[in-house]
Amino acid sequence: MTKKIGLALGSGGARGWAHIGAIRALEEAGIKIDYLAGTSIGAFVGGIHAVNQLNELEAFVTEIDWKTIISLLDVEFPTRGLLDGDKIYDLIYSHVLDCNLEETNIPFHCVATDLLRQKAIVLKTGSMVNAVRASISIPGVFTPFNCEERYLVDGGVVNPVPVDVVQAMGSDIVIAINLNYPYPSPEDDTSSFKQVDEQTNRKNQQILSQIKASQQSEESNPTETQANRIALLNNIKSRYEAVQETVVEKFNNWFPEESDDQLKTPNIFDVIGSAINIMEQQVTQINLQLHHPDILLQPRLSQYGIFDFHQADALMKEGYRCVEEALPEIEDKLSN
Repeated sequence: MTKKIGLALGSGGARGWAHIGAIRALEEAGIKIDYLAGTSIGAFVGGIHAVNQLNELEAFVTEIDWKTIISLLDVEFPTRGLLDGDKIYDLIYSHVLDCNLEETNIPFHCVATDLLRQKAIVLKTGSMVNAVRASISIPGVFTPFNCEERYLVDGGVVNPVPVDVVQAMGSDIVIAINLNYPYPSPEDDTSSFKQVDEQTNRKNQQILSQIKASQQSEESNPTETQANRIALLNNIKSRYEAVQETVVEKFNNWFPEESDDQLKTPNIFDVIGSAINIMEQQVTQINLQLHHPDILLQPRLSQYGIFDFHQADALMKEGYRCVEEALPEIEDKLSN
């Protein structure tokens, strides 16, 4: 029996152009994708691939420069987000022509976050454009997408790499692409990096244990389950308060006083992008321990910011290289 292959495309802003290169490498190796799930930029690329429009997207992204990026920014008075998102909506529409999710050539689901109910939702039916627009709505950058009395934002807030979604679709083998793995740069002190990584893993294990305990007790003791959930939320909240402090501290270290004219103060997109990137790294580590993909691909993208959309060529090449390197492992999984 032929194994069904699912591809989970992770969030990561502009780094998502690496998904294009990865899909190209899989296609050239004759590996057919049977199911697709995407979060944020993964939903954007995945949705377009699901309707056989990847060639058109690739042609578009290779022409992107800063003028193109600026032309897509529809700035509004910042009450819910810096950008309204209407121009992005039009861009999505130009590639997927507003087909419905259930009408795609490759079965496709995408992940968004319900802001009011504070949970991930999987969009399986209805307008592709609306679903992708919701999934890419980076909090603080784009205004939340109002859909059927729900305010939806970027799915990467709670599920940056939707392994569980593509598993539930019926995949026998899941290939997941995580765009946010924090590879150390050559100038990093790797001993310090390893120490921080070990501390992060210990904290993640604590949260993971709480999640599993909460799941096991949910039916047997609803009152205790609610208490466990509150404790878990407080634990996570304390972690992200620490993350916020880390972001501020890092920017203070990286960008000294204005008198140092060799360095410039980060703009608001730099700050938001770095904060989101740190958050998604932490959430991804926890989720990948809960839901294991058969193949985990982690391109080396640390040097690219989530708003570096003009770096398409380099990003696509790295996505392609990452798959090429993993082909023996992928082919071994498919043959066993």
